[in-house]
Amino acid sequence: MLVGAIISSFVFLPARANASSCTVFHQARVNDSWTRIAARYDMSLKRLLALNGAKTSTMILVGKQICTSDQPVIVIPDTTYKRKDIVAIIREVWPDEHEENALFVAQRESKLNPNVVGGSNDCCVGLFQIFYSVHRSWLTNIGVTEPSQLLDPRVNAEAALAMFKRNGNSWKPWWTKSWRP
Repeated sequence: MLVGAIISSFVFLPARANASSCTVFHQARVNDSWTRIAARYDMSLKRLLALNGAKTSTMILVGKQICTSDQPVIVIPDTTYKRKDIVAIIREVWPDEHEENALFVAQRESKLNPNVVGGSNDCCVGLFQIFYSVHRSWLTNIGVTEPSQLLDPRVNAEAALAMFKRNGNSWKPWWTKSWRP
């Protein structure tokens, strides 16, 4: 007769609802906690827990992968464009009466480089530095479903024109203290 006690403890990190959507991971270390990880990645605890299908009581095992972002990763294409090609694209897309301001804005925002990803947390993409996550809902109406599509100079110029029109033919999205046409 086997006398003894078998104590088993099943401590696990539950699978996320959509594991394939995670794009950035943190490998758990000794003394990690949900709160510390959230602070390290400058995100809310609620968001971190939601990404991982976890609760504050969920144990974190050293070495486990913790999802810290589901934002699409933007891969910069190898394609390079000549300045004259970018200028030609902007001139083709924008109406004649707005071409010069469009060129000014694209020059100021990206130095006419369609592969620029900038702003805090790489928020803004392409020639006109379009803030993808802010404009995502209406960008889908013009076929832009991923931020990397905004690295195509024609797509970016068309999205910028659509944003210009959505703002009542206004340059307001690109206003600065010193520039308001």
